[in-house]
Amino acid sequence: MKQYQIAAAIALAMGLGFASHANAQSFNGGTITFTGVVTDDTCPVEGGAGTDGGKNNFIVALDAVNTSALAIDGAVAGKKAFDVVIGGPGSGCDTSKVASMKFLPSSPRVDATTGTLTNALAGEATNTNIQLLDAADAVINLADGSVSFSAPWVGDTATIKYGAQYKAVGGAATAGLVSTSVVYSVAYN
Repeated sequence: MKQYQIAAAIALAMGLGFASHANAQSFNGGTITFTGVVTDDTCPVEGGAGTDGGKNNFIVALDAVNTSALAIDGAVAGKKAFDVVIGGPGSGCDTSKVASMKFLPSSPRVDATTGTLTNALAGEATNTNIQLLDAADAVINLADGSVSFSAPWVGDTATIKYGAQYKAVGGAATAGLVSTSVVYSVAYN
């Protein structure tokens, strides 16, 4: 009987230790977010002409413009053409499918009112957004995620042409640096 009481006391003590440990951890918590895409065909995507040529993530460096070119709300300046290249020699892309690219309106820098990209640098150029253009120089409203862009395959490469320019938003632009970004996706149908 004594062994049973000792075993019960040990079990009780262990249970209280585990309970207090479990209780202490129940106050810690958070959120784990998982994202991804399931596809049956993935082709490489890289920056083409007008970019740094990066794979998947790339930079389009706009030339400097004077504030006088962006002196009123809605003024645009400094247009720069750039390409997004899908596939490429030896990529093995299924060219019977259409590769379509779209910009995600949930991107953190998309201004839902103007459809442009806001400057991410605090204390730098103000009233200065970046506006994207399609191959025909039509304005792309980045707040509208229903629009996608594609180009015909030439061999095993599809090149989608875009443009980017500064846009004064909310008044005259002030001098300073500009940096922004947008998230994109490519679907194969």
